[in-house]
Order: sequence, then C-alpha cells, then structure tokens
Amino acid sequence: MTKNTLIRFRNFVLLVLVQVLIFSRIHLFGYATACIYIIFIIKLPRHTTRNELLIWSFLFGLCVDMFCNTPGINAAAATLLGFVRNPLLSAFAHKGIPDDFIPGARSLKWSRYIVYSVLCTSIFFTALFILEAFTVANPLMLLISVVSSTLLTMLFTIVTEFFSSRQ
Repeated sequence: MTKNTLIRFRNFVLLVLVQVLIFSRIHLFGYATACIYIIFIIKLPRHTTRNELLIWSFLFGLCVDMFCNTPGINAAAATLLGFVRNPLLSAFAHKGIPDDFIPGARSLKWSRYIVYSVLCTSIFFTALFILEAFTVANPLMLLISVVSSTLLTMLFTIVTEFFSSRQ
C-alpha cells in the first residue's frame, strides 16, 4: 500500500469515529446536524477515479449508518455526493489544472472553494433529509434542515480548511 492510501485510511477511521461519537449526537434546535465526514469526499484529489470516489463515499456512509443505526441513508447520500463531486469540481477549477490537484482554499481560492463546498454539502443534505423523511410533504421543514445543516457543516469545513491551509 502506498503512503497516500495509508493516510486516507487513517483519515477515514478518524473522521468516522469523530462523526459517530460526537457530531451524530448534536442536533442544534432539532434541525442542524453536522456531517464532517463529507469533507473527506470533497477534498479527495482530482485524479481520483469515479469508481474510487464512489467506493470511498459509499464506505463512509455505510460506516456511519452502521454505528448510527440509520438504514443506508448516509450511504445513499454520500454516494450521490461522490457521483456529482467531479463534475462540480470541474466547474470550479481552472482549466489545465494538474492531476494531483487537491481542492482547497489555496488551490481554488476561498470564494470558489466555499461555493464548491456549499454546493456539495447542500446536495448531500438534500438527499439525506429527503431519504430520512421519505417525503417532501413539508418543504419548509426540509429547507430549514438542509440550510441549517449545510451552514453548520460549512462552519467546520472552513475551520478545518483554515488550519490546514496555514501549514
């Protein structure tokens, strides 16, 4: 195994543990939930193949589902995020970027990175909450949950990016 694979696996285990033990238990005002494990999916290098991206996404969601007793909801939403991530990244990245390009505030600039992350996070939470409720009968509740959870997750994404970009 390569060094990058070992680092990814370590990050995978750490993010799943932090998500399951801390963030899955936090529900601000009954609406907002932070899903920090999607930062891993958002920040995978550009050269990551679609199959590899889908496998990582599915495994993240599946692990969270197993520990949080949610039957496949996170796996489905994370897999959807993995599916749409590369086209979204291509829309925000400059043409002619190298294959080892890793999305971040340094490489995309803060404004593009935030918009890219907000779109990815919003897609994830929209799928997650629609699958969780299995209805769109109350669109206002869905909108409040998606927006509040996206904002909370983005807070942690920006803090994480701020500290990682300083190194």
